[in-house]
Amino acid sequence: MDCRDVALHGAGMLSGARAPTDEWLLVAQAKSGSPSAFGELCERHRPSLFQSAFRILRNREDAEDAVQQSFQRAFTSLARFREDSTFSTWVTRIAINEALMLLRQRRIPSSLSQTQNNDVNATLELEIADERATPEQALAEEELRSLVVQATSRLRESLRSVVVLRELLGLTNAETARRLGLTVSAVKARTFHARRHLRQDLERKYRVGHGDFLIRARR
Repeated sequence: MDCRDVALHGAGMLSGARAPTDEWLLVAQAKSGSPSAFGELCERHRPSLFQSAFRILRNREDAEDAVQQSFQRAFTSLARFREDSTFSTWVTRIAINEALMLLRQRRIPSSLSQTQNNDVNATLELEIADERATPEQALAEEELRSLVVQATSRLRESLRSVVVLRELLGLTNAETARRLGLTVSAVKARTFHARRHLRQDLERKYRVGHGDFLIRARR
């Protein structure tokens, strides 16, 4: 079921008129029951939402499912969208939450979480001379990344979205601010607090030291 089907399924065939290009008008029409307007909003934001979801889930089918579920949730919640932020900001947060919910359903990797503290710190500090990682190194990197993303899912929402965009997607502070409707100063502050919470969470739950885990999680 694509974006337009989501709207048609929920609202029925209403207006076949061409949707306006201004986003706030599209939102107004979608709230009034226009499937074409909601479909246009979906298509505009699908690429960026897929990118965010894929960066979390690392699986194309799962990312597509997360995006589709995000649009379904956005459609059913559209009447409650107060427009104190942009539609893009609102639906981005929904997509991140949906992707993290799917991630929580996966089993947390066991090998890294059961590794002794010194071994984990050695993994974190490892500098690979050859750009081609060994299978063991690649597995350690992927498991570490999974732990970081799992920890991200436990952050409060105001920090969660910043971590995904700023740290996992590698957006700049300015790009993250634009996507979330924040100031650059707010992004910097939330990144600082998120890093502190993640470090504490990983040290407490998995005995992971304070190495450059966010840099490695971005890969």
